[in-house]
Amino acid sequence: MTVHPLRLALLTRNVDAARFGTLVTHWFAREVERSDEFKLDLIDLSAVPLTELPRRIEDADAVVIVTAEYNHAYPGDLKVAIDAVRRPWYAKPIAFVVYGGRSGGLRAAEQLRLVFAELHAATIRDSLGFHEDDFTLAGEPTDSTTPAAASALLRQLAWWSRCLRDARADTPYPE
Repeated sequence: MTVHPLRLALLTRNVDAARFGTLVTHWFAREVERSDEFKLDLIDLSAVPLTELPRRIEDADAVVIVTAEYNHAYPGDLKVAIDAVRRPWYAKPIAFVVYGGRSGGLRAAEQLRLVFAELHAATIRDSLGFHEDDFTLAGEPTDSTTPAAASALLRQLAWWSRCLRDARADTPYPE
């Protein structure tokens, strides 16, 4: 049996203050910090070298990816980052916080599930998806049920994180 806290890598593409994704990332990071389950490692792909990314993912017990939906998919720079990691994704629980498009970013999450299935990762069924009008200018969700949805996602992610962390410690994931 392993001990707390679980290490959560929050992977985002860019935390430039003028971006909607930054608002979403910072809000979700606050939700993670309210949880006593996780220790947060915020990974900004615009600032972290790709050579450092595999180690940070390897050290994580779970990963949440915050990304936009572009053209019914996820951005190319995120695909480059995912492919730069490879083996550290194996048997790792992954959740998605997405935004944009008519679907609130959910098409990006669905495509990412296909990619992570090939990388032997375990994606969490529930995702959080947002439109720009889903947040106030102060960075808080306009829907009062959103924090509860985030909390539920984090509880599910914690459950999978503990199980898979213990399994990886007991028996390395087979090639």
